[in-house]
This record gives sequence, C-alpha cells and structure tokens, in this order.
Amino acid sequence: MAARARAAAAAAGPTGGAGPAAGPTGDTGPTGDTGPTGDTGPTRKRGHAADTDRPAPPPPPWREEPHHRQRRRADHPALDRERIVEAGLRLVDAEGVEALSLRRLAVELRVTPMAVYWHVRDKAELLDLIGERVLETIVVPQPAGDWRHQLRDIHLAMLEPLLAHPNAVELMVGRARFGAAGITLFERILEILRGAGLDPASAFDAYQSLYLFQLGFTATARRSPEFRAIQAEGAAYLRSLDPAAFPAIAEVAPVIGRRQLAEQYEVGLDVVIEGIAAALVERKTMRTGRLATGG
Repeated sequence: MAARARAAAAAAGPTGGAGPAAGPTGDTGPTGDTGPTGDTGPTRKRGHAADTDRPAPPPPPWREEPHHRQRRRADHPALDRERIVEAGLRLVDAEGVEALSLRRLAVELRVTPMAVYWHVRDKAELLDLIGERVLETIVVPQPAGDWRHQLRDIHLAMLEPLLAHPNAVELMVGRARFGAAGITLFERILEILRGAGLDPASAFDAYQSLYLFQLGFTATARRSPEFRAIQAEGAAYLRSLDPAAFPAIAEVAPVIGRRQLAEQYEVGLDVVIEGIAAALVERKTMRTGRLATGG
C-alpha cells in the first residue's frame, strides 16, 4: 500500500521543493470524449468503502429526493445521476470547483440545463455528490495487524484519492462526509480506536487529531506551481543563513525537501499514531497506579 501511495504521488515533487509544474499526481483533464451521443466514456472504477456486513446508513435529511424528480427521470433515459456526477468530477479535476455550474455541465453532457436539473437539485447538491463519489473510491482494507497498523492502513488507503482529486478535497470534508462511504469510514476508524482501549471521549479526540492531520496534508497536496516555487526559494534562503546566528536552522536546512509528498505523509501519520499510542500507555499507567494506591 505504501509503495502504491508513493508511486501515486511521484509527480507531486518534494515537500519543500518546487516539484514538477504538473502538480499532484492524477490526470486532471477530461477522461473521455463525450462524442455526439453524449457518452462520457468508461465508468470510473469505484472502491469498496462500504462494509458488506454493515447495513447502509439512512440518507441524511438534505438528500431526500423530490417525488417529481423520481417521476420525470424516465423522461431522460440517456442521462442519469451517475453520468452527471462523473462529468462534474472531471470538470472539478480539470478546472476546480469554481468552474462548475449546471449550465456548464449541460454543455459538457450535450443536454439542456433542465435535463440536469431533473437529476440534481442545484449546484450544492451536485458538489455533495461529487465529494461522496471520491470517498466511494477509497478501498477500506481488511483488518490486519494491531490497531496501529490498521489505523495506518486505512489512512494510507485515503491518500490516493486525495492526490488524484486535489480540487475535490474541500467537497470530501463537507456534507459528503455524511454519505454512506464517509459514515462507513468514520465508524471503522472509531472501531479501531475503541478496540485499542480508548474510552469514547479519548477515541474521538484521537480521531479528530488524525482528521486535522489529514486536512493539513490535503492543503499541502493542493500546492500550485507558484507555491512550490516559493517553497523552493524559501528553502534556498534558509540554507544561506549564517550558522553562527541560526545553528538549529543550519543543521536542518540541508534535509528540507528531501521527501516526496506521499513519503512525508507516511512519516507524519506515524508520528500522530505513535502519539495516540503513547497517550494510551500513559492513561493505562495512571489507571494502574490509582488502583494500586486505592485511589
């Protein structure tokens, strides 16, 4: 898994350097010729974020589908929500969320805007669906090893979609988190943390630490070529500082930017997980001490 993650981010460039101008890995251009018939090309391979033994959660209240859309969907047999979401994701990948509108999407699909509106309520709903689609591509690994290995595996599984769809990151952490795939991930991570021996409050604190680490990483994954150039310029400046005045910086400066983005993610992930493990040991030690003293 780690090797695939590093390969997926090879084009992202060192974390402190300019990196290639192409940005994070993953083809961000259109993935299929729409053609005169409106065919958007092959269906994107989707992961298995849902646990087959776990019942699917009910849809959130904002996802209830109006009855008129259910009736009229048959009026547009050549268009369905699947095609709309796939086309929307391609557009977001290529040009960003700001470029997406239902009118623009209708042009891409070679249909009228009203045809799109029969399947999605508005742009906000479409963005939620796009975020859910990316989350659905996360393949949740089977449990293996101790709880630390399981946490590591599931977060590494989340890395590839983040790098492949950097423009959709903000969609994944919005309402999309409350779709079936997001709820399944949330439940699985909490299961691992509770199984490690953390009480509910501590388990959520640990989850939140991992989540905030993920958010920080995703902000880095969206680096523009201009941002990378600034980082490379800054690293060169740090290496030029007088070691007598800034000895700590002088010692660290030569290693800045030596890791690829995915490798740095793994290093940071391990630091967070080991911090959770250390806190767990400390709590157990304190609990044992209180029992021994009758406290």
